[in-house]
Amino acid sequence: MTDKTPPVHVVLVTGPSGAGRTTAINALEDIGFESIDNMPLSLAPRLFEKPGLSQPIALGIDTRNRDFSTAQMMDTIAILSANPSLALEVLYLDCSVDVLIRRFSETRRRHHLSPDGAALAGIQLDLDLMQPARVRAHVLIDTTHLSPHDLR
Repeated sequence: MTDKTPPVHVVLVTGPSGAGRTTAINALEDIGFESIDNMPLSLAPRLFEKPGLSQPIALGIDTRNRDFSTAQMMDTIAILSANPSLALEVLYLDCSVDVLIRRFSETRRRHHLSPDGAALAGIQLDLDLMQPARVRAHVLIDTTHLSPHDLR
């Protein structure tokens, strides 16, 4: 990066499954961000190895990522934060447990961390695994009372 090259704006969009991450990523894409959802964490830093990026980027990260671990997620955030060619912002979407349960019930989708089909256990585990990212977030949006339209 030269002194004249501004850092690339990178928004890491995260939060528990069902809180609106995909909606937020789509909204960012609509305003000009290149967006990549569910990229393996180990690949995220490689996106920025070559110079010349100019378009802002939104990366969606959650517990469904292939190589997800809380430690790997936090390491990825630290690596991206330390890159002087990036302006990293962590956007965490939160939601109450009751609303997450309702959202999974309405969509009739199984929570990916609940192989037995009990959404509550998977939601609780998801929230626990994502807590360090919540603490590290620059922006926290509680989507409990937001429709997808309101979130956009």
